[in-house]
Amino acid sequence: MRSNYTHFSRPLFRLLSDNQIEELHLASLQILERTGIAFDCREAIDLLDAAGADVSDPQKVKIPSYLVEQALRTAPKTITLYTREGEPAIVLNGRTSHFGGINSTELYLDPGTNQPRRCYVEDIADMSRVMDALPNIEWQIHVLSCSTIPGAIADKVALLHSILNTSKPVACGITDATSLRDMLQICSVVAGGEKELRKRPFFIATSEPISPLVQGKDAMEKSLLCAEKGIPNAVFSAPLAGATAPATLPAVLALVNAEFLSQLVAIQLKQPGAPVIYGGHPTIMDMKTTIFSYGAPESALLIAALTELGHYYRLPVIGTAGEADADTIDAQATAEMTYQILLSALSGADFIHGIGEMYHGQMVSPEFVVLGSEIIEMVEVSMGGLKINDETLPLDLMERVGPRGTYLFEKHTLKHFRKFWMPTIFDRSVAKDESTRRCHDLLKEKTIKILKTHQPRPLPEELVRELKKMEKSWLKRAGLERYPERRHQAAR
Repeated sequence: MRSNYTHFSRPLFRLLSDNQIEELHLASLQILERTGIAFDCREAIDLLDAAGADVSDPQKVKIPSYLVEQALRTAPKTITLYTREGEPAIVLNGRTSHFGGINSTELYLDPGTNQPRRCYVEDIADMSRVMDALPNIEWQIHVLSCSTIPGAIADKVALLHSILNTSKPVACGITDATSLRDMLQICSVVAGGEKELRKRPFFIATSEPISPLVQGKDAMEKSLLCAEKGIPNAVFSAPLAGATAPATLPAVLALVNAEFLSQLVAIQLKQPGAPVIYGGHPTIMDMKTTIFSYGAPESALLIAALTELGHYYRLPVIGTAGEADADTIDAQATAEMTYQILLSALSGADFIHGIGEMYHGQMVSPEFVVLGSEIIEMVEVSMGGLKINDETLPLDLMERVGPRGTYLFEKHTLKHFRKFWMPTIFDRSVAKDESTRRCHDLLKEKTIKILKTHQPRPLPEELVRELKKMEKSWLKRAGLERYPERRHQAAR
């Protein structure tokens, strides 16, 4: 029996003190009360007006702090996500990090040619199957920039092919509320009805305030519709330090936080208890290239700080990790990815997206997702912490073996060595020759094997036919008979 003994089950990490978090919170409240937020959505303005906000100038709506506190009280502190079959998959409660990958962007890094090219519908399906096969990738998200699908239907098509190729939860970039209604129809068909989807959501919407300090019409309408339907909604803006936000990091944090809180107020006024995921994807503008830098260390630092703010509010937090500015899988890409994954895990973001995204958000790579899965598993070893007891600290054994002894043949070794982490794509071989399969070879082999062999849990044939009928109607609406065929030309 031990007394006065403290055990850490995982590493402790704090970027901000309690006083710093409170200072940022109060700064955001001042922005909301004095600077104001531009609202372009009439319904949101009316909700705020009825609740006591100053909406005399819709371009500078002033939100009193008591409305923020009220919204924070009614927003759920825990959100459960399900598989498409309705089985519990992820609980967002501030205690465990769940990593997700990106399955579509403008470009696709082809593992067969090692060249980037335009992204096709088949590539979305392939990316989804790869992520479905990797246990460390627990969900996936698609964005709106798949270059071979007409923009009017791109979000619905990407959602459909995600659902067909993974049973894991799916988050989505969404064009507008009209498109969201179509997407909710897809998900309701899969879930067995709108009520079933509300009870066991596998679909997560996204809504993006516009920096600085604008709640656009489309973003707000999407969020209010999600509130009405009870759909989890990740709200995160993406300010650019030095361009759409001040060039100092604390100012960026206060700005992002104010943008989130202002939308949260409108959402909770629409439907108290509507599930909302806190977040932001801030970074710096690279002043040499003017890019939105995905690999900047400042971005990972800002997101870690936002995670602490979100947990201060006791809200589930969407984070970002596993991205790179690099356009090929090299030392730069690996360093950027690893730094982000480690910092995200340490800060404790709940719902982390971005694994597999490269070239500052313009390209996805199935190999990069596989690499990300391996790095997540490595980081998990560190996050497991150390449990110290008589079994893990066997002083009697050490005394018996003594100096110059070996532990190789001890029962204690036999009992514990299988707990060592073993890589699947990192080369630890000693003898090196021309036949040695190095990391890049093992990574490609694993990726190609998944693409060739992995099949997700199938949906019932009748359900697939109904979904394909819906897809055919979208193609007709876009003036197409079929999607552009996949070609293997390089593209930039």
